[in-house]
Amino acid sequence: MHRRYTIHRDGDLLVEELDPSGKPIDPEPVPVENKLPIELTVMSADDTDSRAALIDLLEMALEMELHGPDENKRVKGLKLDVI
Repeated sequence: MHRRYTIHRDGDLLVEELDPSGKPIDPEPVPVENKLPIELTVMSADDTDSRAALIDLLEMALEMELHGPDENKRVKGLKLDVI
């Protein structure tokens, strides 16, 4: 799975499939100035275990952004079952 997620200024989520080198396969026809400076690029195997690891990673990143890196402040999340 190679994808890039970007937020458009009007609030839409733009999703682009990437080739293994990170280049968009079918780029979104949106000028750079209309995209917010927030971008998430995901590169992993396209299987159930990789999706579960990705969800865990995003969950940890969210906790860190919400609560900071201090272990005492972190709220332990629930393990998500991936189908």
